[in-house]
Amino acid sequence: MEDGLRFDRGARYGAAIVAAMFGTYLAVASDFSAIVQAQMYAGTITNDMPYVDTLQFVLVVATLVAAFAVLPTSPMRRVGGVTLACVALFLWATFGLLRGAGHLAHLDPLWEVVLNQGFIALLAGVGGWVVARGRHPLSWVVVIVALVPPIVGPRLVEANVTSGGYALAMQGIVIVGGLVATWAAVGIDRLLRRRISGRDAATRRPARSATTRNEP
Repeated sequence: MEDGLRFDRGARYGAAIVAAMFGTYLAVASDFSAIVQAQMYAGTITNDMPYVDTLQFVLVVATLVAAFAVLPTSPMRRVGGVTLACVALFLWATFGLLRGAGHLAHLDPLWEVVLNQGFIALLAGVGGWVVARGRHPLSWVVVIVALVPPIVGPRLVEANVTSGGYALAMQGIVIVGGLVATWAAVGIDRLLRRRISGRDAATRRPARSATTRNEP
C-alpha cells in the first residue's frame, strides 16, 4: 500500500485532544502532597514518594506541552498555549511549596482559590487550549470555569463527603467543565467572527483563520 499512516492535520488535532484531556485529568487526579511534606519536614521523609510526585508533575507539564505543540495552528499560538500552561503550573508548584512551608501565612482565601488543584488544572488546560486554538479574545471568558472547583470543594468538605467521593467529584467537574468551556469558546468565537465577517461582506474578504472554527 502506497498510502501509509500520515500524521496530518486531522491526526495532529486528534492527538492534541487526547493529550490535553489526559494532561488535564492528571493535573487534578495526581496527589502532590508528598512534595509539600518533604519541603515542610526538611528531608526527614525517607520514602520515595516525593520523587514519584515530582515525576507525576513533570508528566503533567510534558503532556500539556506536547498537546499544544502538535495542535494544527500557527506557531505563535502554540507558543502562547504552552507558555500559559507552563507558567500556571510552575507558579502553582512554587507558591504551593512556599505555602506548605509556612511562608505565605496571609491572604488565606486567595491561596485557597489559586492553589486549588482543580482551579489550576482548568486554567492550564482550558486556558492553554483556547489560546493555542486562536479563539477570539472575548471567548477567553470561558476560563472562569476554573473557579468552580474551589467553590464546590469546600461545600463537599462541609457535607462530610468521603475522600474518594471528593476526588471523583473534582475529577468530574474538571473534565466536564473543561469540555463545556472549550465548546462554549467555539460558540462565542463563531458568533463574534460572524459579526466581523458581516461587516467585511462588502469587501468580499473571507475571515482568515489558522483553525477550523467548528472544532473545539
